Amino acid sequence: MKTKILLTACFGCLLSIVQAQETGYFGKKTFLEITGQAQLPVVFSLINRDKGYVSKGDELHKSYNLKDFGFRGSLGIMLSENAGVAFEYNHHFYQINPLRGGELNRQYIDSTGALTAEYIQPEVAFLEIQERTFMPKMVFSSFDGRIPAGLTHEIGVGYCMIGIDNREAIASNGADSVFTGQSISKNLIDAEVDEYKGMVFMYGLRMNYPLNKSMLFHIGIRYSYSWLFDKKDFRKTEQTEAWLSGRELWSRINQRRQLGIINLGAGLTFCF
Repeated sequence: MKTKILLTACFGCLLSIVQAQETGYFGKKTFLEITGQAQLPVVFSLINRDKGYVSKGDELHKSYNLKDFGFRGSLGIMLSENAGVAFEYNHHFYQINPLRGGELNRQYIDSTGALTAEYIQPEVAFLEIQERTFMPKMVFSSFDGRIPAGLTHEIGVGYCMIGIDNREAIASNGADSVFTGQSISKNLIDAEVDEYKGMVFMYGLRMNYPLNKSMLFHIGIRYSYSWLFDKKDFRKTEQTEAWLSGRELWSRINQRRQLGIINLGAGLTFCF
């Protein structure tokens, strides 16, 4: 009887060791992550003193708050106990202020060849930006860990496409001004600007909490370094009569992406 008990115990220990060394989460090697995120523009919050405007219906209201949130999803596979690969799609919504120092200004060469400079102080709604990122990434844990549970790291490099939703943002400039709100909106952004493209490098650290044998809850933080391509492909200020030239807007979006370097995320991981 003692021999049977001893053999059963040994067999149970051996089985548990084999199971612990098996790649995957309870044998499941494929994982799907769904995450909501909010960016923390730490540096931007410290240096931003320019008021802007949000549109509510047909009215403009003063604001200093720029929205910044997104959603992402990724599909991956576990290669070992400690490492896996995944492909991620990230859809990011944020805003930039078209005003600088409370004004719009432009300098352009008119039909006579003269350089014309104009400055106005209108109210213009924040520009609504959508950024779509496609990113392969590595997911890994320490040698004492086991993905996807526990503390994990992720590193990725993504390709981004950036578009402006409200190219003709709502504007107001007073009844007595030569430049009406409608004329400012129509000529706010250089007509040649369609979409910007860039890259992002990402490092993330997150904690994963098992909920059952197929699902985990995760929460974590990410650092991102971003850059845009081909500034020289867009027109300079003096080459267009728009209030925001392609290069000027390029610089503002590039700066906005750099200032929002940290974001928090939380979501669910499904294993199958």
